Amino acid sequence: MRVLITGAGGFVGTHLKKFLEKDHSVLATSRHIGDGIAESLDLISDRSVDEFLDAHKDDGIDAIVHAAARLVSAGMSYDEQFSVFEDNIRMTRNVIRIAKELGVGTIVNFSSIAVYPNEDGTYDETSEIRMSGNAEFFYGLSKFASENMIDNALSETVRIVHLRMAQVYGDGMRTDRIIPMMIESVRRDNKIEVYGDGERISCFIPVEKACEAAVFALVDTSLSGIYNVGDKNMSYLQLAEEICKRYGDGNTKIVKISSGKRSQFFLDTGKWDRYLKKRKES
Repeated sequence: MRVLITGAGGFVGTHLKKFLEKDHSVLATSRHIGDGIAESLDLISDRSVDEFLDAHKDDGIDAIVHAAARLVSAGMSYDEQFSVFEDNIRMTRNVIRIAKELGVGTIVNFSSIAVYPNEDGTYDETSEIRMSGNAEFFYGLSKFASENMIDNALSETVRIVHLRMAQVYGDGMRTDRIIPMMIESVRRDNKIEVYGDGERISCFIPVEKACEAAVFALVDTSLSGIYNVGDKNMSYLQLAEEICKRYGDGNTKIVKISSGKRSQFFLDTGKWDRYLKKRKES
């Protein structure tokens, strides 16, 4: 299978490229040429997309794994966060254009649990979409809008799988994410501070399992639609304890701070888990 990966220079894309190259012909693209990136493709730039389409109109690309996205960072102004939304929507628009013009048969879209409210509750694929109170509101909104854009434009001709990923972690992730920040705190101060007394709960997944899910979605033609994909629902206190065991010296302290979020968010991955069980049994 000939597979186009968008965002192949990013955290998830870098790992995904290695997974897919084992069994498939991979066209790895990113905004910037780097280690293992076949060529530049800036999905925000119509000119870059024009050039890509002209160069690959006869390549026979079978599938796209859309992993390119901008994230919201702490300290961004409202206008900067809005630009994240605009850029992610523009990327999706151009992915749709590529899929149409190259006759792509499958799209695996990396979506996010950021589409759900960051509030107490258990969320499955049928739960209310309401990310207005989230710190990453514009990112979550762009992910939900992108799901609908792809479905609206391509569902009649393309097999589409949206993977609503839990918080992905692993080697190479951004240093301003919670797990790298905790690891750095252990190494620097031999302690981890957990806010809200560490009671906040979210869902996490190793990048290897996230990539495995994308590969299954890519090759299994029985799959389509939306899937919540995660590994463990855990409190931030439990997360800190695991990091202390792995990176601490036995004397690492966890300091509870009362201020901060305490939302108990549980991701229901039952639909994906049932698929994995069925796959294993067959």
